[in-house]
Amino acid sequence: MTACTFCRIARGEAPAYIVYRDGSVIAFLDKAPLTKGHTLVTTIEHYENILEIPDKLLGDVINVVKKVAKAQLEGLGAQGVRVVQNNGSLAGQVIFHIHFHVIPFYLNERPSRGLLSSHEGEEISKILREQIGD
Repeated sequence: MTACTFCRIARGEAPAYIVYRDGSVIAFLDKAPLTKGHTLVTTIEHYENILEIPDKLLGDVINVVKKVAKAQLEGLGAQGVRVVQNNGSLAGQVIFHIHFHVIPFYLNERPSRGLLSSHEGEEISKILREQIGD
């Protein structure tokens, strides 16, 4: 799907701060993070939502979600992690390519959307990649 932002990122046609990639799953920092390290985990192949993705691939994706969450806790010092997955516009889905938000939470910090700076993107993605180690 050529117009899909996440497909373009997976093909290397759009910029992103990649924290993980294998043959079927990619994880990258949200460009408008709710908190430091807010990461999106998605498939390289296009599936619109959780109802379309094959079960085995969904398992692969959730395993990467777990790796990212652990990296956020250990590498970024988060005290908690929220995992969110929306299906359909009424449920809040904006990009119609299945993805999970892995959002770290920190003591005494209020979540607030902002734009990710290049310095922050490079620094955080490096930390998460090193923690994931794959």
